[in-house]
Amino acid sequence: MESSSSDSRTVDRLVVGIGSGGPDHYRAALSVAAGMSRQRNATITLAHGCLPRLSIATEAGHERHLVRGRELVEEARVALSAMVDPRTRISVAVLPQTAVEALLQESQTAATLIVQRRRIATLSRAFRGTTSHTVAAQAACPVIVVRHDQSETDQSETDQSHAESRRGVVAGVAPHSGLLALKIGMAEAAARRCPLTAVYVWDLQFSPTYGGWIDPDDEELAEATKWADSFLTRAVSEVARQDPDVEIHARSVRGVIADGLLQECEDAELLIVERHRDAHLASSGLGKLTRHLIDQAPCPVMITPHSDAVDHPDDVGTPQPKITRRS
Repeated sequence: MESSSSDSRTVDRLVVGIGSGGPDHYRAALSVAAGMSRQRNATITLAHGCLPRLSIATEAGHERHLVRGRELVEEARVALSAMVDPRTRISVAVLPQTAVEALLQESQTAATLIVQRRRIATLSRAFRGTTSHTVAAQAACPVIVVRHDQSETDQSETDQSHAESRRGVVAGVAPHSGLLALKIGMAEAAARRCPLTAVYVWDLQFSPTYGGWIDPDDEELAEATKWADSFLTRAVSEVARQDPDVEIHARSVRGVIADGLLQECEDAELLIVERHRDAHLASSGLGKLTRHLIDQAPCPVMITPHSDAVDHPDDVGTPQPKITRRS
């Protein structure tokens, strides 16, 4: 489908990974892509790497995989066409590569990559990893990982009021990571016309003694709380300049990172976190925290590339008055 629009706005290229398992393995990802295309000026590419991880490199074998891949992508294209505006441009890419290789190649020119996590046992994922985890750990662009139960089109009319009450995008930040997630969160909130909540989950680290762990006293706790609030305010103030119309909330929480982020995204439509800068070296692709968030979050999870050191200044300026702090 070609768009006849002459809109000069920036066009986002959304890429959806199409697996070989049929509609149950990509329907939710298509739904998320369709929703995003309605919120911004975007094209959608359906990408499929048709070669299995272990295959005999013969010309006849490659051709069979290509034929089957084209059939799978055409089925997905027909399904997606029913979800999007008729003017939305949909293209396909069936590549003689493995799924991971194909999606990593597409990530070089995509604004966002959307993949649906396969339904395999948690223990199996921990030892084998998955295509979605590997791609999210190495992609050049942000990757949204969707579970099968997070399809927007599966919401009933009775769920519509709940969907409309969702408070928007949640971005997790920390002193040495997460500022790129916060910047991308601003762009997502602007496109979705919803609020952005920046969350910094922190705790005090104390060494054990012969008598056990030493709890912080009131003065130490107050000082740590003040520092956490100050860091978060400075970080949010910096990205607030991107779009002054976006409603921003800053939330610092003491506790376990996973628990804090999951609690804050309970009513969100997207959780954004920055991957660990060494995640691509891990045999399982993503770190334990990110995998846990993908498994447990009630909304899709976007994993961004890691920030550069220059994205984490010691002093990012004076807080802006538009920021709303929630206790």
